Amino acid sequence: MGFVAFLGCDGAGKSAVIDGVESELNSRGCAVLRGHWCPRLFSADSGGDRTTAADDPHGIEPRGPVSSVLKLAWLWLKWWSGWLAGLGSSARKGWVIFDRYHADLLIDPRRYRYGGPAWLARIAMAMMPQPDRVLFLDAPVDVLLSRKQEVPADALASSRERYLSLCRTHSRFVVIDASKPLKEVIEAACREIDGFG
Repeated sequence: MGFVAFLGCDGAGKSAVIDGVESELNSRGCAVLRGHWCPRLFSADSGGDRTTAADDPHGIEPRGPVSSVLKLAWLWLKWWSGWLAGLGSSARKGWVIFDRYHADLLIDPRRYRYGGPAWLARIAMAMMPQPDRVLFLDAPVDVLLSRKQEVPADALASSRERYLSLCRTHSRFVVIDASKPLKEVIEAACREIDGFG
């Protein structure tokens, strides 16, 4: 078993694919714990920055450097607190699946209103709990835009290239063709999970 994170640009179909993967794993009798972006610390905690779910994820200006660094420290605390409080044991007994996770901030800092140093964010990300496998759902920009129009084409193209660059630098990252029919994408994701679980 393990910890799996799904990444993808807006329109890649992460939610639908994760739903399908969860259904398949449940049918095998596997326990699945799902999360989005980061763990919750308190019952009232949304589990992440509310701007990530907005219709216009780039519509709010980034925070200043100081508040961005404080927010980064809070994110670090949330990840380690959540991991030690139960995510770690859940990943040993079953599957922990996240729709986005902390490395997403490196790709699209504007979405999370991060205005601090990029080098500090990279160090912080490296010191947080890491997924066993990261599945990047990739599709051409025109396909992404045909599904969702919240992010302009140039921003999607930039994010996609950054994701692909990140995938090339880590062996635990796998690229899955998300332009294929949903059933095929779910099957491909399940094969990758089966390969290391």
